[in-house]
Amino acid sequence: MAINAISAELLMLCRTLQPEARSFLMLGRQWLRLVPEEASALQARHGLHLEDLADAKRSDSVYAEPLLERLKFHQVDSLDATAYQGAGLVHDLNTPLPLEHHAKFDWVFDGGSLEHVFDFPTAIRNVAALLRPGGLFITMTPANNWMGHGFYQFSPELFYRVFCPEHGFRTRFAALVAHGPPHIFHALRDPAETGHRAQINPPGRMSLLFVAEKLSPTASIKEVQQSDYSARWKDGREKPATSSTAQNPSGLKALIPASLREKVSTWRIQRRRLKEGARGMSRHDSLASAWSAALASQ
Repeated sequence: MAINAISAELLMLCRTLQPEARSFLMLGRQWLRLVPEEASALQARHGLHLEDLADAKRSDSVYAEPLLERLKFHQVDSLDATAYQGAGLVHDLNTPLPLEHHAKFDWVFDGGSLEHVFDFPTAIRNVAALLRPGGLFITMTPANNWMGHGFYQFSPELFYRVFCPEHGFRTRFAALVAHGPPHIFHALRDPAETGHRAQINPPGRMSLLFVAEKLSPTASIKEVQQSDYSARWKDGREKPATSSTAQNPSGLKALIPASLREKVSTWRIQRRRLKEGARGMSRHDSLASAWSAALASQ
């Protein structure tokens, strides 16, 4: 688990939202994984001295506390199931968090821990409980082609539905990043707003960036349902049954081999899904651009 160039810049951008936040919790004590070129680029863009924290060999020899202290956090801590990496708060996220730790932190950062926790609903409720009202949950988590890395790969909709207004939260930023080089960022909109699932299937690895703000001291994560299903159930809508002509074509279609008809049908479905999914995405060459686009749409 490590804060890399992307998640480090995400934290810097979040600082512009909440310059007064003072307490920071990492889920799992994070390494700081920046090569000199990345550190220099971030330093030039954000004016934060980082070059002395760079690690050309990516040897995981530098923990993230120095970065967070330079971001002006007065209290920096980490939570883990054991103390083997020096975590200050030892707790298994599979089990409910003791009340003494509720509302204890301004920011909670997940840089690669939640996908390793089997009981995700309990873990994410613990995360919500750790936050003070007005606090931020920030994550960079596997979304595609990370099979075998952890227990899970996460969909953007999961976090939209968990951190929704009905539960006492609001989304401040959401994007998918296709890992390069070059990195490509897709700023996201809530599928509940667009009416379509945000679906994308790149050939390489993709991660989800998500930032949510806790609005209410009584925030509570309850039942979670996918938005398009909830809309159908509420409206009583049902997909039409497959027509018999599609299953038993006649005329010219009957002359086309079934295997070719299936390939054409699959291509049409994929094209439609990509078109629908694109309604909730905008492509960007930098995280800063995706950040600006997401905030402008709120």
